[in-house]
Formats: sequence, structure tokens, C-alpha cells
Amino acid sequence: MSETEGQRLAARLEYLFEHVQPLGRRHTLQEVVDGIKAVEEPAGVSLSVGRLSMLMNGKAPNPTIGTLRALADFFGVPVGYFVDDAVADRTMAQLALLTAMRNNDVKAVALRAATVATLSAHGLDVVRGLVEQAADQSREHDGPEA
Repeated sequence: MSETEGQRLAARLEYLFEHVQPLGRRHTLQEVVDGIKAVEEPAGVSLSVGRLSMLMNGKAPNPTIGTLRALADFFGVPVGYFVDDAVADRTMAQLALLTAMRNNDVKAVALRAATVATLSAHGLDVVRGLVEQAADQSREHDGPEA
């Protein structure tokens, strides 16, 4: 069964909520909406918690380009993340690396962070797999509350 556009967008939004946590925790929907409203011009994007929830659940597959830009700006990712698989793959690999560094304070990983931008799609898949494997092992070792 193929993934619908709404499901793909929902999965990419979920990934951002899981990996972009400058407050040390997951953003609430209200925080995202308020953050977007704080930077948008009066005639700019109008995003409600209800609409964002529908996007997160894959029930609103066709957001405007303005909405995608506002979400991309809020989370600090390129707007192409939402529509281009190659951009999404690169961005997800970079976010996974940053999450691993944040969670594990791995200085050696930080020294190699610059190489992520030059990796091929296969290389990014390998990096993402290694980071996810390390995170899984860390959770198994430290328990779910760590």
C-alpha cells in the first residue's frame, strides 16, 4: 500500500516534532502556531491548532505553500523538506545527527558533522541507520525514562 501525500507530510511533521526540541522537550501544537503568528506579517499565514492537528494526522494533505514555508521557518528546515524526498532525507540525517549529539553529548560526532552535507543518499541512509541503532541501544541500556 503506497503512502499518501497526507501521510508523508504527517510523518515529516512528526519527525520535526521529535527532533527539533530547543526547549528540551517536544513543542506543543499551540507553541508552533504561536511561533508562526509571532513572525508572520498580518496578511501572512493563518494557521490554527486545529489545522496543524489535521496536518499532523494526515487529514489535510494540501497545505498552502505559505503554510509549508511558515512551518519550515519555524523548525529551521528548508521548505523542500516537505516536498522533495532527497531534501527530506538529507535534512532528516542532519537532524538525527544533531539529536544524537544533544542526547549523548558525543564530541567525536560533532567533528564529523560537516561531512553530512557531502554524503550521498546511500551515505545518509547509513548515517541515519547508525544513529537510530545507537539511540535504540541507548534506550535499551538506560531504560525508557532516560
